[in-house]
Amino acid sequence: MQARLDALAAVIERSVSVDDPDGHLLAYSSMHADADPVRVAAILSRQIAPEVSRWQDRHGIATATSPVRLPANPELGMGARVCVPIRHGGRCLGYLWLLDPGQSLDDEALALAEEAARDLAADWREDPDTLVRRLLTTGQGWERMPPQLVQVCVVIPASARRERHAIGGFVTDTHAAYLLRHPAESAPLEEGVTRGYSDPAGLDTAPESYRQALAAAHLAAADPALPSHVSWSELGVYRVLLGAADDPLAPLDGEQAHTLETYLDLGGNAQRTAARLHLHRTTLYYRLGRIAGALGADLDDGLTRLHLHLALKRRRLPPDLR
Repeated sequence: MQARLDALAAVIERSVSVDDPDGHLLAYSSMHADADPVRVAAILSRQIAPEVSRWQDRHGIATATSPVRLPANPELGMGARVCVPIRHGGRCLGYLWLLDPGQSLDDEALALAEEAARDLAADWREDPDTLVRRLLTTGQGWERMPPQLVQVCVVIPASARRERHAIGGFVTDTHAAYLLRHPAESAPLEEGVTRGYSDPAGLDTAPESYRQALAAAHLAAADPALPSHVSWSELGVYRVLLGAADDPLAPLDGEQAHTLETYLDLGGNAQRTAARLHLHRTTLYYRLGRIAGALGADLDDGLTRLHLHLALKRRRLPPDLR
């Protein structure tokens, strides 16, 4: 998609872009002198502003089958432009936009734009669910999608309601998996349904994101101590058990780590910890408060304590055993 846009922009000497019917900016060419505030805002936010979408819709772009000229709208900071619908099989896949502040694009340029729109439709022709399945399971096909930050959501059971606004997804015997744009809209809580979310990442690491979401969903379904909607970053001790390489203790200095390890070794007994460290109990509570703040953790939570305790002991392993 990006290569097609860059080639078209170079030939017609205009800024061009593509967005989907929901107003998400998918790709855009480099800037020309014709850029207006609406284009700049869309590039910065990766989203078409609602008032701009309403103005565009008033000109019938959703049902158009040929280029539509839109006049300038100074109130929106929007210059004149041409919309070329990207359609396949009667379905609108998106819109190809050509900035045209002087309204000087000729028939030859519009013909080139229509040809580019047909090529884009051909690129899009593969069913989104099929594309997402291949992307998540094999890592293939990410280069055919516009660069974006995404999350994977795995839902158990597989029969649960499909995720809204999913780019695509697929269902297995045990779960359903969906690719979502980040930030993803929060799904409603449903009795007996668990959802696991990956950390936000690029499309090129989609299989790893799928593994993260799959682990989160299965653990949420198996362990009542976890919330029914849980992300990979919230798995705590399970991340240690799964061999995640990140160190939750990184924010602590040596004294804080020693204090925390002693406290956890002694079962969270403040009196014995203060005596072992030769501290006044008030000083110990102050240190523990600072440690909790640095980690963003609740030291009264059992799973959190287990997570940190394992991480502290893991630090003591020789590097070749970690």
